[in-house]
Amino acid sequence: MKDRLPEHIEPLRLARSQRLMQGRLPLSRMPRLAESLEDVTGDIDVELEFDVDSSGIAWMKGHLSCSLSLCCQRCMQTLSMPVDTTFKLAMIESEAEIERLGEEYEPLLLNDDLVSVAELVEDELLLSLPIVPKHETEDCNSTDFSDSHNESVPQSEKLTETHSESKQKKNPFAVLADLKRK
Repeated sequence: MKDRLPEHIEPLRLARSQRLMQGRLPLSRMPRLAESLEDVTGDIDVELEFDVDSSGIAWMKGHLSCSLSLCCQRCMQTLSMPVDTTFKLAMIESEAEIERLGEEYEPLLLNDDLVSVAELVEDELLLSLPIVPKHETEDCNSTDFSDSHNESVPQSEKLTETHSESKQKKNPFAVLADLKRK
């Protein structure tokens, strides 16, 4: 059974005591992430491991897994995206310490002793989101996409359909073309 995760943690203290935390967080506690989601039901499985390396750098390794409900930008239907991401953060207290970090670490600048677990997890999930979420080609319900890639329709019919559709839709830049002619 997974433990209940605390609201806030003291990452430096946890690193010195080499702690491991596991638990779940509801997606509904992530307002910034919710802006990109179609549905905020569900939980995120969270595992956080804390330790100090041989050079004295306190670090936190995290593993997050969940399923996010996004909007496919091709067909505008719901897309279920599984997330299984790992991150390793070095806890630093000033930007000058970034120089001594190895490539295996991303910096986590600690402004306070306490860090919000939900905000930390939310940041990592936001970083894992695709820039343009879309279904795989074969799974997408977009009529525009499937019509343009359908080999059974002759090219001349596709051009005729596209030309007639463009006549029906008013071009928002037509005003600019008229101004250019003057």
